Amino acid sequence: KKKIPEKVLTNLLKIKGQVYDRDKFEPALESTINKTNTRKYQKLIRENSIYVSQNFENPFEHVFSNGYFQKTQLPVGYGVSEKEMKKLSWEIYNNECVLVLKNRQKEDKILDYHNHLLKYKSFFWEKGILHYDDILAFAWEIIKTDANVLRILRAKFPYFFVDEFQDTNPIQTAILKKIAESETIVGVIGDSAQSIYSFQGAVMQQFIDFELPSINYFKIKDNWRSTNQIINVLKAIRNDLPQISPKNRNGKIPKIIVGESIQALEHSEALFGNKKVVSLSYMVPVANAMRKRISIDSPANVLIEQLMEDDKDSSRRKLLIAVVKAIEFARQQQFDEAIKKVAFQLRKTDDFKGRKNTLILIKSLLNSYDDFANGKLWDLYNKVIQFSFIDIKRIQERKNGNPTKVELVYKNTDYKDLALSIRLFKDETIHRTIHKAKGDEFENVLVVVKGKKGYKYNEKRDLAFLLEPNLIETEDHRVYYVACSRAKDNLLINVPELSDSARQKLSGIFEIIDLPLPESHAH
Repeated sequence: KKKIPEKVLTNLLKIKGQVYDRDKFEPALESTINKTNTRKYQKLIRENSIYVSQNFENPFEHVFSNGYFQKTQLPVGYGVSEKEMKKLSWEIYNNECVLVLKNRQKEDKILDYHNHLLKYKSFFWEKGILHYDDILAFAWEIIKTDANVLRILRAKFPYFFVDEFQDTNPIQTAILKKIAESETIVGVIGDSAQSIYSFQGAVMQQFIDFELPSINYFKIKDNWRSTNQIINVLKAIRNDLPQISPKNRNGKIPKIIVGESIQALEHSEALFGNKKVVSLSYMVPVANAMRKRISIDSPANVLIEQLMEDDKDSSRRKLLIAVVKAIEFARQQQFDEAIKKVAFQLRKTDDFKGRKNTLILIKSLLNSYDDFANGKLWDLYNKVIQFSFIDIKRIQERKNGNPTKVELVYKNTDYKDLALSIRLFKDETIHRTIHKAKGDEFENVLVVVKGKKGYKYNEKRDLAFLLEPNLIETEDHRVYYVACSRAKDNLLINVPELSDSARQKLSGIFEIIDLPLPESHAH
């Protein structure tokens, strides 16, 4: 009573018997409070904030620590790579949560790998660092081993509804099933055709296979968003859902625009009297190119970190990557994120944890954007090193015509390639990736279809979602289905070219428009 404020203790005493054993509750609580040193944990967070400043493609990607990695047998005894470790994941195996690596899941080796991976993980936990799916794994262990936790959850949540259930991962599903074993009524709402987050651990089949005792099934057939003409396209892609427009809303027939993507965007805008046309693309570089109105053919979906990995000076590399991201974020009015990216790198350069100098740097570079936007990374580098508070190792230029590897990287890398590789933290622009448009709807949608991963456009592969749709087996097809289903009034699909057989097959549900070749391609 001396250590816990009287008012707090009085309130706690009223409820303690409802939650835990009366004899154990108070000593356990007092012990916890005594052990908690907030300054110590704030210090831990500051010391380890370098980990959270790393770039992640999705919440399930893991921070990598080479120091911790080398303390295990994984790199030598098992030949595991850094890239594999970033894709580390938790799975439920024989009612236990175990750590697994993709493509290394042979049954007789699962527990062997788990033990070594657990050692690696424990180094992070000792520093107070949890990854996203660590929380799910611990949650599973808690509810599996302590019946009281399930009892409290069920008492607090007599009804438990999960929307977008097709995007959950197997551990979340297993936890939900535990909650549903008694008392709580569980409902899940989702669409297997919109399962497009496998890179975050979602498994479409678990939605299809989801079962509970006395489960009832309901199918929502009404499509309140789209016109009859757009619904006809959606039904051509999938035949398992008889979608209808409750208001029997009619509109213009969807269009396939054959030609260069920026021309297609301008043509679409002209069609609708310069009304807003939202373009949706599969890949980040294409979305960025549409936003900048830059013609782009078959870009590889490569991150800026990969483009600059040949610069082995980590301080210089991290600062330049942060600067490029900050510039592009700021150009999209995402100033908070822009400042965060650079301020961490400059945190010791002013009395405001780097924020003051970061603002000076970003403002100056935005004002001189045209000086380097169409040039090389070398042009930006030369601007950055002019600031007195920038302390990075300078790149030595060789005058004998035999440049170093890092010099070549900076002098041969186009700034626009770096800019196109930047994933916006929040993308609410009208030119975004399909994944960023999930859950949204727009009056006019232009779906941009190109070759993926740097491959040239291939109609059989890239337009298969219309020509030979297979939503069960092919996530790409589901991604494009989601894109088409965002349209309320007008749906347009842009492809670089279209064969006669495809024209014949699609002419019933699409109007096909051929754009003239750009002047640079006309002969």
